Amino acid sequence: MNSRCAFAISAALFLVIHGARAADSDLNITCDKKRIELATDSHSRSDSTTTTEQWGYAVTVENQGFKALTNLDVQYIIFYKHEELGIKGPPRKLTKKGAYTIASLESLGKTSFDTDSVTLKKTTLVGSDGGYLYFTNGAKPTASDSLSGLWVRVFQNGNLYAEYAYPAGLSSSERWQE
Repeated sequence: MNSRCAFAISAALFLVIHGARAADSDLNITCDKKRIELATDSHSRSDSTTTTEQWGYAVTVENQGFKALTNLDVQYIIFYKHEELGIKGPPRKLTKKGAYTIASLESLGKTSFDTDSVTLKKTTLVGSDGGYLYFTNGAKPTASDSLSGLWVRVFQNGNLYAEYAYPAGLSSSERWQE
């Protein structure tokens, strides 16, 4: 009898805890890298060529719950790295914050938006006469900026409702900036 009672209490606790956590999983957030500006801007100097592109993320927010959600404030941080041509060492970490408001999201509905864009440059050292140029300090002959990830937080009435980080380990390796 005691084992049955303990099992029943355990099962009830599981259902209560699972039910309390269900709100966390009612919102599904996904993202994909997206080149915002398709045209690239290229310019050359006598010793280098630079290409500039605008990149961001396409974010989809899906309500998997059975009730409509209103007044959702989406805040995000784009993490990216900037490399400087001719500089030996790790790239500089940069961030860009943004926000998006979802007035209403119906039950089982979804909405999508594009984040603000960041400028990513790729610079390559080239020889004007076809010769090979290099840096005497040992720096790489190319410098490429890159996207590192996206961290999204969704607030409802000022309270954190859902959170998403891409890649998954981003939230443990970076800090949310208020």
